[in-house]
This record gives sequence, structure tokens and C-alpha cells, in this order.
Amino acid sequence: MIALARRRPVSITLFAVLFLGAALITFADGLRDLSAQQAYLARTIPQIAWSRDWVIVMLSARLSIALIPIAMVWLSAVRFARWMVTVMALGKIPSALPAVRALVQEGAVDLSYLAPLALSLLAVALLFTPASHRWFANRGEDDPAVFA
Repeated sequence: MIALARRRPVSITLFAVLFLGAALITFADGLRDLSAQQAYLARTIPQIAWSRDWVIVMLSARLSIALIPIAMVWLSAVRFARWMVTVMALGKIPSALPAVRALVQEGAVDLSYLAPLALSLLAVALLFTPASHRWFANRGEDDPAVFA
């Protein structure tokens, strides 16, 4: 029996890998210092009594949420996901300015923040390559010329 194969462009696969990498770095960084993450969340959302368990739940939820657009792009070529991820990634740039300023002025590098941002932005750029445009235009359909 001949089965049709679904060939994803390299740019789509790299998007998924880089975006997942960014999410995993953020998740691991949060787990690395739960006390700092707990203090940050207590300042940011004081309406919740943040225990270490709730911090882990929040970090896990954020990781799970990052998986949704990856699945939407990689599995189903959902056009909306490309724009949603783009807006979310570009929305992080203003908050990165203090980290970039510290890098330029003091040589201090906060890789736990800048690395996921850089990976996210690179991942988003990959969504706009010609191969990615074809992937979204065809909605990730099987190519009848490709057999497995």
C-alpha cells in the first residue's frame, strides 16, 4: 500500500524546534529558582497566594500554552497561528529593552531572558519564508507527488 507523506518545509520544523526551545528555557529557568519566580508572581498578581506548587502550575501552564501554536502551525498550518505567534513575539520586544540596555552599558547578559526572546523572534521569522508561505497556502495538505 502506498501512503501519501506529508512533507513539512524545513522552516516549519525549525520554527517548531526553536519555539519549543524558547518555551523550555523559560520553563527551566522558572523551575531553577522557584523562590524568585514566586516573589515575582506575588508582586505581579498579588490577588493570589503564590505557593511553590502554584508557581509550578503557572510555569507548566505557560509551557502548555506555548505548545498550542506549535501544534497549530506544525500539524495543521493554521494561518491565524502564524500571526498570533508574530504578535506575541513582537510584543516582547519593548520589555527586552532594559535587558539589551544592560548588555550594552554594563556587559551584563541575562541569557535566561534574551535567549528565549531571540529564539522566538528567529522562529517567527521562519514562518515568513517562501516555503512557509506555501505550507500555509496549501494548509499543510498532502502533496500527491510525494510518496512514502
